[in-house]
Amino acid sequence: MNPILPFFAVVALVGAVALLWLFVSAAFLLWGARLAGIERRSFGRAVGTILLGGVAWGLVRAVFTTAPHVGTGLGLLFGFCVSAAVMTPIFDTTFGKALAANILAWLLPPLLAVGLALLGFAMFGAFFLFLV
Repeated sequence: MNPILPFFAVVALVGAVALLWLFVSAAFLLWGARLAGIERRSFGRAVGTILLGGVAWGLVRAVFTTAPHVGTGLGLLFGFCVSAAVMTPIFDTTFGKALAANILAWLLPPLLAVGLALLGFAMFGAFFLFLV
């Protein structure tokens, strides 16, 4: 076996995970845009917003997280604002709706995960209820 093949496998796996993250994040942003009431929404616009907003958010967080204590919170807050500013022209919407969609896109995945975990626990409990 060629010793370089595992390296290529790791690179391919990282690329696949990055694409999966991009599409799942875009889906949650699209869901947040729907809940925020943005009319001109599409999956392509959501992917573009995730790419550009992610770069902008990363730059802002890199600047603000270097400050101790306050920097992490300010980096998160300004990251939302910068991502909403990027989203405003792409989705052709207001800043408030874009900010609401970004916050919803950030909050929906953990809420969905908790809901699915509770559903799994309920089904697991119901399964053992019928076994006894």
